[in-house]
Amino acid sequence: MKLFCLLTSRIQNASRSNKEFIIITKNSLCLSFLTLLCKEGFISHVVEIKSGKLLKIFLKYELNGLPILKTLKHLSKPGKPIYFSYKHLTKLNQGVGVIILSTTEGLLTSQSCLKNKIGGTALCYLI
Repeated sequence: MKLFCLLTSRIQNASRSNKEFIIITKNSLCLSFLTLLCKEGFISHVVEIKSGKLLKIFLKYELNGLPILKTLKHLSKPGKPIYFSYKHLTKLNQGVGVIILSTTEGLLTSQSCLKNKIGGTALCYLI
């Protein structure tokens, strides 16, 4: 969880300062999170470097130079996880942003959890 918090803060800081890419240590949670961000269109792509020990993350920007990922907010803390059941997810406003949940099927967005009718621990909220 510590590396995940470091990753999210580095992504947010790099996108605010218009960096092209960042380099972090590889971790299974971070890799699945980055794969999900790539699939949702928040980052461009991820490349493994240095024999697979490091990850190079390419950030994505709009044509006017503004970052695609505007806000990344942590929901669960290491000592206080927040769990959303399927019923709770149906009541949430699904308009703006994406909630990333850790489920029994891996990391999923709130929309994917609604399709699969499962809940999970909320990691972060992306706008």
